[in-house]
Amino acid sequence: MTSVSLPGINALVELSLSDGRSYPTRVEDVDGFVVKVAAPRGAGDIDVPALGTEVSLHWTGPRGLYTAPGVLTSIERDRVSLWSIEADGSVDYYSRRTAVRVTAGEPIRLLDLTTGSEVFHGRFVDISERGVRCHGAAAGLSAEQPLMVKMVLDNHLLALEGSVLTVSDHEGEDVTTVVIYDPPEAQAQVIRRYVLNAQIRARKAAADSATG
Repeated sequence: MTSVSLPGINALVELSLSDGRSYPTRVEDVDGFVVKVAAPRGAGDIDVPALGTEVSLHWTGPRGLYTAPGVLTSIERDRVSLWSIEADGSVDYYSRRTAVRVTAGEPIRLLDLTTGSEVFHGRFVDISERGVRCHGAAAGLSAEQPLMVKMVLDNHLLALEGSVLTVSDHEGEDVTTVVIYDPPEAQAQVIRRYVLNAQIRARKAAADSATG
């Protein structure tokens, strides 16, 4: 990877930590693998990560969403306070055409789009930019039913119009259902970031397990 692969000066990026914290900011300078970003407002003075903290930068381009893992190496306090991130030499690319699916377990609610009544509540088993597989309690859920999907991903509340693709027979009190959707770009970007962060956490857990 060269510095051309990293976001350019003034690019809007999101800085994510492995504990789930995420800060929107912008790039102030790029020198090789070192990216300097403006210290996030508020968090830049109050909730400052320790030097050596593993982070990841996320940014969007015309082809999709990119992420670059790295380490927080220095903090400069000046007229514009800066955090320096040293990238580890790799950039992951997530295509808009490819709906990568990851396992998860966040709460989710499904509302009938016509009546507004809740027809399902539970947790999703896996998720992609194009759909979600859920397991939980249902009341009046049927195939091809138009829905409003409500869930929170990384502190972002999403409300997406979708429809039921499949619904299983009742397993005791619960069912498994697959819901498909075509979110607008702003919400699709939230899902892509969630998917990428989940992949990063999974790779880190696998690496820690292999070395432990």
